[in-house]
Amino acid sequence: MTHRDHEVQVDTDQHLDPHALLFGDDPSLEHDHRPTPGGRHSRVDNHRSHQRRRRGKRALWVLSIVGALVVAVSAWLIVPKVTALVHPPDYSGSGSGSVRVSVQQGDTASDIAAALHKAGVVKSDRAFVDAASNNAKSQNIQPGTYVLRQHMSAASALNLLLTPSARSASDDVVVTEGATTFDVAKRLAQVMGAGKQGAINKAIADVSALGIPLGYEPASGAPTSVEGFLYPATYSIDPTESPQSALQKMTSRFADADRSSGFAADAKKLGITPYQALIIASIAQAEAKYPADMAKVARVILNRVAANRPLQIDATSAYAAKTQGLDPTKIVFADIDSPYNTYTHDGLPPTPISNPGADALTAAVHPTPGNWLYYVNSDAAGHLFFTASESEFQQAADKCRAQHWGCG
Repeated sequence: MTHRDHEVQVDTDQHLDPHALLFGDDPSLEHDHRPTPGGRHSRVDNHRSHQRRRRGKRALWVLSIVGALVVAVSAWLIVPKVTALVHPPDYSGSGSGSVRVSVQQGDTASDIAAALHKAGVVKSDRAFVDAASNNAKSQNIQPGTYVLRQHMSAASALNLLLTPSARSASDDVVVTEGATTFDVAKRLAQVMGAGKQGAINKAIADVSALGIPLGYEPASGAPTSVEGFLYPATYSIDPTESPQSALQKMTSRFADADRSSGFAADAKKLGITPYQALIIASIAQAEAKYPADMAKVARVILNRVAANRPLQIDATSAYAAKTQGLDPTKIVFADIDSPYNTYTHDGLPPTPISNPGADALTAAVHPTPGNWLYYVNSDAAGHLFFTASESEFQQAADKCRAQHWGCG
């Protein structure tokens, strides 16, 4: 190439890119380059594109594994629970061996199911709850201790709970209407053992620890006796439990009855305190056999208190004898030295004299209207005759004694 040609070539190159001659290639102009296919830039772009596709495939693969693990874990956690709800674990057959299970007053199907499951009788709580919900007779399960078998089907366990012979009465403490704390203490000792008699008496005396409902304070302060608060019912008592625990079951039942019946509120409407109403209920329970007569006895008590006349009720003196360890049949009611002697002390006795049932409690706060001041047995069956006349009362009392209807 001639010198002329070289100069032309240089000029041409400078014309094309004079900046490059002085400073080299300008990176800022790189985007203007359009490399031909198969060049270096093409190979780099292809490599980068391939890497992006590989990363995308790996991410998709990882997400697929994570999703599968989430589904598997969810199935592991949820499916058994759903299956257990639809088909709860249950044994088959009538089981074997022997196990004792206690059903408490007020227990629901769920409570009973939990006790059965814990004792190994049924395989799951839900199996028994379902069996109970499918059998209307399950509402008839009575409180008490039952002799069942281990590994029973829920249906078999339910049927046995509804079988009277399966229920053991050996641990029952029956508080009858009108029973006293002395009666309850005796029955508790029979179940828990004579060696616990001292602990039982101590628990009965510790009134503040027995859960007496609020609002039942006498005028003198806190209740000094649990009498009246041991609600009549049948209680299944574990011989190994504490006397305090056993007594709390009874006071708890009283609290339930108080709330459900509105006893305390009705007493206040009548113008007396709940504790006064409980005392009246205990006397009505001891004096009358029939609910209608209980409501009239309550009215006589209120009338005599209002008239500032002593109650002169034998049942209070009989209770006084029990507090002193005396035989009530061998004392003169009007002569016993005690604040419970309502012949010599005006007003209500200091505490209830028995544990009244629902009828007597209702009668105390819903007394029958009347002006009666006296009552006496009117027949051998124990119906009472009521009057406001002292002469009529004397005549009726004479007839009662003559007919041997229970008048002293």
